[in-house]
Amino acid sequence: MGRRVVPAGRRILKQSIKDRGHAGDNGRRILEQSIKGRYHAGDIGTEDALHLFDELLQVAQPSSMHAINCLLTVVGRHCPGLGVSLFNRVARAKLAPSSFTYAILVHCCCRAGRLDLGFASMGHVIKTGFAKESVVVFSHLLRAVCAEKKTSYAMDIVLRIMPAFDCVPDIFSYTILFKGLCSEKRSQEALELIHMMVEHGGSCRPDVVSYSTVIDGLLKEGLVDKAYSLYCEMLQAGILPNAVTYNSIISAMCKVHAMDKAEEAVHQMSDRGILPDVVTYTSLIHGYYSLGRCKEVDRIFTEMSRNGVQPNIVTYNIQMDYLCKNGRCAEARKVFDSMVCLGQKPTVTTYDILLHGYAMERSFHDMHCLIDLMTENGISPGHYAYNILISEAAKEEMVGEVMHIFTKMRQQGLNPDVVTYGAVINLLSSIGRMDDAMSQFNQMTTEGLAPGIIVFNTLISGFCACGKWDKVHELFSEMLGRGIYPNTVFFTTIMVRLCKNGRLMEAQDIFDLMVHMGVKPNDTLMHGYFSDGKMDEVRKLLDNMVSVGMEPRVVTYNILIDGYSKNGKIDDAFAVFREMLDRKVKPSVITFNIMIGVFLKCGRKEEAKDLFDGIWANGLVPTVVTYSLMIQNLIEEGSLQEADDLFLSMEKNGCAADSCLLNAIVRSLLRKGEMRRAGTYLSKFDERSFTLAASTLSLLTAVASRGEGQEYKGLLPEKYHSFLEKGAD
Repeated sequence: MGRRVVPAGRRILKQSIKDRGHAGDNGRRILEQSIKGRYHAGDIGTEDALHLFDELLQVAQPSSMHAINCLLTVVGRHCPGLGVSLFNRVARAKLAPSSFTYAILVHCCCRAGRLDLGFASMGHVIKTGFAKESVVVFSHLLRAVCAEKKTSYAMDIVLRIMPAFDCVPDIFSYTILFKGLCSEKRSQEALELIHMMVEHGGSCRPDVVSYSTVIDGLLKEGLVDKAYSLYCEMLQAGILPNAVTYNSIISAMCKVHAMDKAEEAVHQMSDRGILPDVVTYTSLIHGYYSLGRCKEVDRIFTEMSRNGVQPNIVTYNIQMDYLCKNGRCAEARKVFDSMVCLGQKPTVTTYDILLHGYAMERSFHDMHCLIDLMTENGISPGHYAYNILISEAAKEEMVGEVMHIFTKMRQQGLNPDVVTYGAVINLLSSIGRMDDAMSQFNQMTTEGLAPGIIVFNTLISGFCACGKWDKVHELFSEMLGRGIYPNTVFFTTIMVRLCKNGRLMEAQDIFDLMVHMGVKPNDTLMHGYFSDGKMDEVRKLLDNMVSVGMEPRVVTYNILIDGYSKNGKIDDAFAVFREMLDRKVKPSVITFNIMIGVFLKCGRKEEAKDLFDGIWANGLVPTVVTYSLMIQNLIEEGSLQEADDLFLSMEKNGCAADSCLLNAIVRSLLRKGEMRRAGTYLSKFDERSFTLAASTLSLLTAVASRGEGQEYKGLLPEKYHSFLEKGAD
């Protein structure tokens, strides 16, 4: 059989097609290499990527997916929705996406806010068999799920769904989960999860980022002890903290005044070659200032300077705040001026700190100068600054000054806020200028500001004081109409005024209204009845409180007991005391003082002594009033040594004698003719810089007037000899 002869023209055509194919493959490969090179060099913008995508897709082969992924990443980074669209074009071109392509797609869906499409894409990943190697895809979903505050579902993905597809969560998966839990204030669960990772062992163990994230979450929720314990566990596990971790722990320890632990962390930090920065030092300065340990602060500033660390604005603000709060505004101003000279620009907070310091010292001139300086430096004083000025001027009842500042605010383009109006209305109401106060109230509402209960309380208190009860009713109705419901403070304000004006029936009506509205009453009305001597009404009020389910407090019982004793109804006082104990209401030391006084008054001294001993048994500590009652009683019954012993015991137990007690003891001893002992206690006045009360001096003079001055002169301190001589004259 002869060889088939192919025409020359056809051979030439086939060779030409083959040559063009080789040329096309070379061109595609060159294009792919160029795309990958420029991608890794960061040299492709979004528009350029779109053009290159169009060009590559026309000649793309399965091997082109790497270059396509590079272009999808660039586009998806800035235009996630467009990235999803380009993926669809890849699919239509019959090119098989890789697991990394699906990772880009899911990331684009999530960033475009289409979590539903992200999960749909994840379904394709599972169908194509990429699930096992798709930990990055899952991470994108986890991040999006946590961003939508669905961390419980994210935990289900990590702990159940991923293992079900043989996809082992890596440390990044867990870190995303830790951040999600902590952002939802579920750091306790994050702590349990990190413990679970440690206990299970394996290749995925917590790293420094994991520990730092959970520590930060615990600290933000105020769980300082647990955060510090986790920090210690981290060190024991051989995980070295970074600067962020150290600073978080140091800051937290300083805030709870655990300066020894903070300093220990600083030493550990330095030992590991991490130098303390301005954040570290600022935390220490804040901690030591809050404890008043200024020498330690000076040490920290010296160390900062030695290590070349310059204080920042936060450091200076903390220093100025401490100085101002301790009445050292002149020093704070020097810090302010030196800070400016060093190139630090004061913030609004800086000015506000200094302004508040001047306010505490009532330095109105300095306050106004500082406000002007703020304006000169391009910082507009805010409501906080002006409200400080107005508040301090209002305390001094400087009405003209307050109104001047009020006007100045508007001139600076700053309209008064609710706090500003509240301060002005409170001042005008307190000095009885109710028409002016109402004028400001009306202006406030006209400007669209909603007055709160404090403003209404101020106005109503003012109208109560001047007896304009019709305005009280009018404002009360308006308050309710605005949906503002009165609280205990509001009702108490009215009841106090009514009781002072003897309008107890109306005060009772207010009390009944409180109960009806579900507002918990206090003891104001009871005080009113007590002051008016209406003990039966006090008793009835207590019974009413019990009948509506309100448990009387210890203060309530104290009012009753004191009222009955002062009205000579000793048995009734004792009955209330027993009732109090029966109801399991724990007496206060004031209760004991009242009852001891009651028993001593009616001669039941043994019972008084039993009660005194019972103070300690109830976990309470006697006050100087308690000791005064007992010591005076011992002197009166002639138990002088016992009285001296009790005085010494009192001071040994940390209860220092005051001027009232010493005067009372001296008077009791003078009445008993115990001049030597009186002289001993008189010497304590000089030691403590106390002065004699007029009644005590009167008794000394009476001794001298009886011709006994010279006889007792040697028994009293020399300072008091002149009183005896004057009495004798």
